[in-house]
This record gives sequence, C-alpha cells and structure tokens, in this order.
Amino acid sequence: MTQGKIVLMACGSFSPPTYMHLRMFEIARDYIHTLGLGTVVGGIMSPVHDKYGKKDLVAAHHRISMLKLALRSSAWIKVSEWETQQEGWTRTRLSLQHHQDTINQHLSSNRSDAPSWLPDDMLNVNSLDETDNRVTLNGNHETVTVKLLCGADLLESFATPGLWSEDDLETIVGRHGLVVVSRAGSAPDKFVFDSDMLYKYRRNITLVTNYIANEVSSTVIRRLVRRRESAKYLTEDAVLAYIRHHSLYGAALTSPQDVPMTSPEETSFKNILISLRDKPSIVDETLTVKRKKSNYLMPTMTDSISPIVDRPRQAYVDKVPVNYVPGKAVKIVSEGGGCPL
Repeated sequence: MTQGKIVLMACGSFSPPTYMHLRMFEIARDYIHTLGLGTVVGGIMSPVHDKYGKKDLVAAHHRISMLKLALRSSAWIKVSEWETQQEGWTRTRLSLQHHQDTINQHLSSNRSDAPSWLPDDMLNVNSLDETDNRVTLNGNHETVTVKLLCGADLLESFATPGLWSEDDLETIVGRHGLVVVSRAGSAPDKFVFDSDMLYKYRRNITLVTNYIANEVSSTVIRRLVRRRESAKYLTEDAVLAYIRHHSLYGAALTSPQDVPMTSPEETSFKNILISLRDKPSIVDETLTVKRKKSNYLMPTMTDSISPIVDRPRQAYVDKVPVNYVPGKAVKIVSEGGGCPL
C-alpha cells in the first residue's frame, strides 16, 4: 500500500557526519521506491542542540557547516538548523512535529518565505488540508508525511526504561512512522513483534536491510582524528579539511595521511641520492639526468644519462646500469622535472 509523499528526517549529533549517515537516506529511498511504498520527495538532517550534552559534541555551528559540506553533492537532502536554534534540547517528537507542521503550513498558504530545509518538490503543489496532511497536486490527493529515519539501535532504544516517554513513542510511530535501516543479520522485525506498542503500529514501520556492510561511525572518525591517523574515505575530504582547520576532536592543523599528494609532474628532481643495491656510505659517480617529457608510467620510457667524465649513454632508470659495481651509489642531478625515483 502506497504511503503517498514521504520526507525522511534523521535526528542526531552528526559530530562529525559520516558516509553512513548519508547512505541511510539513499538506501531507504531506493527501498521505498522499489516496493512502491510511496514517493520520497526530500530528506532532512536535523542536528541536536549543544545542550544535548553528549561527549565530543562540538558546537552546533561546526556540525552544521560539516553537514553542509558533506551534502554538497546531494540534490535532495538538506540541513535543518531549527533544533540548534532553540533554547535547549528538543525532544524528537517535537522536532518531527515542527517540521511536519511547517511543511503543512507552507503548502496550504503557498508562502514565498520557504525555510532552507524545505524539499524542492514541496514547492510544486497547489493546496493542502492540514487535518490529514493531504495535498492536492495536479488534481490528485496525496499524503505528505515526515517519517523518522533511523538505525536499528535507535529502534531498540525504545525498550530502555525512562529513555522515551510513552506519549512520545505513540506520536512518533503512530502519527509519523519509522523507516529503520539495519545491518544484515539483525532482527528488528522480532523487536517489533516483542513490543506491544511497536506491533500495534507495525504498518507505520518500514524495515530496510542494508546488505552492504558499513561500520563507519562518528566515534571511529573522532578516534582516528584524535590519534593523528587518517580518516580519509570515511567521510568527505571537505569535512576532514574542516576538522583540521578548526582543530576539532583534538586534530592537528595538518595530517600527513590526509594531505593531497603533489602531482609527479610538479615534483622537483634535485640532488636525489639513490642506492641501486645496498646502502653504501660513499658516492662513486655523479650523473646528470635530463628528463624527457613523456608518461612516466610507460615501460618503454628511457632517460638520457650523461656521466660527467664519460660519454653519454642510454639507460633505463628502473634498471641497474651495466657498469654498476655492487655497493656503489649514484648521485643524480636532474636538469628537468619528473617523477621521483
């Protein structure tokens, strides 16, 4: 049964955002569209307020900046700053309701002052009945629902005594609904079965299995940054650069593992001492190397090597010269650019 138009919303610290945070949106949208459960028209990432009090939670303006950097390539996921602008921490139920009400009000009045997080597709509707969240789009009635996107760990946290109020859970699951992305091998369906409240609203819960293992978390990235180790390929390079620039999570201003490598064509080929066999302590001969303008990856490339006291000769750079004596080192001085040996 189709659930009409859907806006996926994820609440969390995002300190820092990871590729898994972003992949959850893509995985959930694909699943919903493939099974014909509805049409995902937008995604919202809502970072928590600074007063949430979680360990290693950097200031909201940093987390918002990192999220915007991570989402530069996304055409449908946006950042909402609303929670961070409140006086304190906002419960998930209230945040979901605020974004649902804002969408409803905007669609019903066709206002021009749309919030920055409003999905682009929500701007192309005609009218909306706020009583049942139904919009009229080209004469067709379709529901618009903000659903909470989360992982199986958040679903299981519903069973933790005192962590969630019963009223909040009833509203989140009963009125908005859940889209739960879990790893292969977990059993969120059993957790739903074991909970009377979740089972009651099981039609509002969409369980999505992520078969591509991804254990990347904000905790892992913070740990690597704190240890001065590379976190490259765990999140966007722009996010890592931002972390280093602002020295977040104990990061140094520079990290050798994450500094972009200089192109081989830009490398200066000056006074390079190479040992062709062992590591001798003396230099027996000085050669002048003139680099040719060619692809250094091609196996047929040669360099013209001219000994100071001998006539010029041709030799492969990656091979031992025919006149080489074991234990002998060669000092090469280049007159042009090229790839370091």
